[in-house]
Amino acid sequence: MKLPGLVTVDPADKELAVKLARMGGDAFLEELWTLELLKALPAGSQGADRERFLSRAIIMNDIVVGAPYQAAYCLEDGTALAIAYLKSDLEGLTWAHLEEKADRLLTDEVLSDEEAVAFAAQLERMAPISVFDWEERERKEGDFIHFVMLAVDPEQRGTGRFRRLITPFFDYADEHGIPCYLETYSDSLQELYEHVGFEVCHVFESPDFAITERAMVRKPRK
Repeated sequence: MKLPGLVTVDPADKELAVKLARMGGDAFLEELWTLELLKALPAGSQGADRERFLSRAIIMNDIVVGAPYQAAYCLEDGTALAIAYLKSDLEGLTWAHLEEKADRLLTDEVLSDEEAVAFAAQLERMAPISVFDWEERERKEGDFIHFVMLAVDPEQRGTGRFRRLITPFFDYADEHGIPCYLETYSDSLQELYEHVGFEVCHVFESPDFAITERAMVRKPRK
């Protein structure tokens, strides 16, 4: 997608990519799913600095694997990031394919052997609340936009940047008559997304975890 007012992120612009990964990674730490994943860190790896480093690495890898498919966008001043894709831009792949590639990068380049084993086991346990391909079943035919993650610089929150970031996606979706999908785990983010037109369509839960995955959809507007 070519979206007015947004920059399509190219990891070759390392300064911008690092800035966005830091901001996005710090925001990702606010998501309850991330906190559950990081609980699996071995005792020697626990700590705020290591958790922040790993969260930023996860976002950087998502930017890297998504960039060839125009799946990373930011505001022109770099104060807001969207990792989001148009299904047809993935050229027959799914985000799950790209996420597997991102996970391999994390394992090969960032995680220690002990961390890799712990993360793999935790991801398997979290599978019931990590359903990120539901939209593929929801809409087997036709295009859609899927927001993998959204982040705004904490110092710029409340300044309208979230609305500026997400509006071009909505404009594209409305013009082409396609839905937008995302997932969240927190009440506050659910309320934010409901405020801009999303509604909960599925809830995924597990007796092993207190958090629930809320799958949300914004239907196209005429």
